[in-house]
Amino acid sequence: MENNQIFSDFYLPKKHKVLHCFAPQQAFIQYRDFRINLLSGEKSKISIKEFMEGLESFKLSDDYLTPKVLHLFYELGYFCTELEELIPKSRPLAIYIDYEQAHEEALIKEESSKIKYELLEHLPKSKYFEKFNQVYKHLLEGDCYQLNLTMPFYLKLLESLSYRELRQKLWSDPMKVGAYAHGSYIGPMDKIFFSNSPECLFQASQNKIRTMPIKGTKKVAKDGRWHENWQELIRSKKDESELYMITDLMRNDLTKIELHPAKVIYKKYPLKVPGLIHQFSIIESDLSKKVTLADVIASLFPGGSITGAPKKRVMQLSLEIENYHRGFYCGSTVLMYKKMKTASINIRSLEIDLSSQEAKYGAGGGITLLSKKSSEYKEALEKLKSFLSLLN
Repeated sequence: MENNQIFSDFYLPKKHKVLHCFAPQQAFIQYRDFRINLLSGEKSKISIKEFMEGLESFKLSDDYLTPKVLHLFYELGYFCTELEELIPKSRPLAIYIDYEQAHEEALIKEESSKIKYELLEHLPKSKYFEKFNQVYKHLLEGDCYQLNLTMPFYLKLLESLSYRELRQKLWSDPMKVGAYAHGSYIGPMDKIFFSNSPECLFQASQNKIRTMPIKGTKKVAKDGRWHENWQELIRSKKDESELYMITDLMRNDLTKIELHPAKVIYKKYPLKVPGLIHQFSIIESDLSKKVTLADVIASLFPGGSITGAPKKRVMQLSLEIENYHRGFYCGSTVLMYKKMKTASINIRSLEIDLSSQEAKYGAGGGITLLSKKSSEYKEALEKLKSFLSLLN
């Protein structure tokens, strides 16, 4: 594959097709104080503040004849939450791609060989318990109400795979593809970004905007009787409090966009993914024609379901406790094309470095006073297992 190629794919769940975006007219990677043109390699002294000001030109009421794609990395959230002192100097904060062309491609369900990999490292249980105890101390002291504690998992791919082969493997079965699944091949970076995300940061129409946070997870029994597991989940006070805290946070974030009071449309709804069942809510607000992408990102990003509450404080605490950069994981990917204006929350995500054939995956969960450290660690491993089942 040409190392200067750039293209992106978005899963279209109602059609079980892929929107394939290609032929970039403009593409750059944004850092705190500069950006690099991915087509020419040129470096420009353009700050993250100027990048965000540039998003003011994209109105959510407009239709876009060609696809605009933005990968927003988690660390951009420090700018959105007025924590500029935490923004790393040399880590990417966003990738912007303005594509010239797009078409839909059919996905065919077919048997394919396993993707061979080796799990290199992840946080040992003892270290996770130490970090959990730090979070719990902050909860007891009233510093926060919920903190999403995550950890990275590193994998080594044991064979060279093309982007297309990987996409076919991950997306061939419509029962296992997330509603907001997407992928990008960024040749100049020698990277692939894949997400099988089921979670929405926002979905906008002409006069409405919705967000759909996920909180709460149960493992589905091997016999597949997910209804019983769903009943267990909805009876769990711990999972209910997690969801309701974040629903309230996201309702407030939606309201901030224009001060139109956001409303909770569904309090608790089931979502099935391979081997797991989640619960989510749907929150909606009115949207005027003057609202820009900058307005929405500044109010909503990063999504409350992957931070905790209150957002600003837990972002400070999670960086201190986790001691790693989440990057693509827990960020968001925005697509603006024709009437589609939508953004994922990048969970169930894989960031692949093609030069080393190594990949990073992230998983975690919300910690509250009702959380148990052994259960939370097990849940993170189950989320990893759920994603890796797509490779087998």
